[in-house]
Amino acid sequence: MNQIVVMTGVCGGLGVELARKFLRSGDTVFGIDIRKNKAVLASFGVPRFKFLACDLTSEKEIKTLFKKIQKQAGRMDLLINNAGYCGPLTRVEDLSLKDFRKHMQCNLLSAFLMCKYAIPEMLKQKQALIINVSSMAGTRAVPRLMAYSASKFGVLALSQSIAKENLNTGLKCVTVCPGGMNTEMRRDLFGAEDAARQQTPEFMADMISQIADEKIQVLSGGHIVIRYGKITEIAPPPAA
Repeated sequence: MNQIVVMTGVCGGLGVELARKFLRSGDTVFGIDIRKNKAVLASFGVPRFKFLACDLTSEKEIKTLFKKIQKQAGRMDLLINNAGYCGPLTRVEDLSLKDFRKHMQCNLLSAFLMCKYAIPEMLKQKQALIINVSSMAGTRAVPRLMAYSASKFGVLALSQSIAKENLNTGLKCVTVCPGGMNTEMRRDLFGAEDAARQQTPEFMADMISQIADEKIQVLSGGHIVIRYGKITEIAPPPAA
């Protein structure tokens, strides 16, 4: 499709499959992660993939990141904020302030900073899309995952605000809220047997690709919940 796709969290789980999906579609992908995984990056195998290392909690590094993308590509058609962190299962009273802050920085602050610096460039185009990856835990809280749930609720609010602020522009912003996926994060939390029962990153990447192509319709400011290999909710944007 010859889109310029910018996505975070490209070296693991869903990010790997998203990059493969868009590369197979003929898009150019700027894949961002805090560190390079040479084996993963080598598997993409096409010059249309561009890796950029970035600490997504650093405003200074993100400013530099967007200067590089603008210089190399000149535009951004699609931004996917996929990077995320989930710490161990912990009750609220046992959760450290340090780990709470890490959830907020990795999941919410990173998405905010990426949107903050992408939006001015994307508004120069007639049409552009931001997809923020939240979680089903961002639509209803999960016990012993309070920090993760709270940060992912914040991602949903971020998307709704961006959508409302850009009603009369060509910029659209939606939120994808996956249920459990068979990823390393899920295995670390609940074990390999549980993870094996969850939907695959490949399936979720295909669903996100269909959302980006508008084969699955999600209104700007709305969110979609995908659980157990099927769409369980497509929510419209909240009333103004």
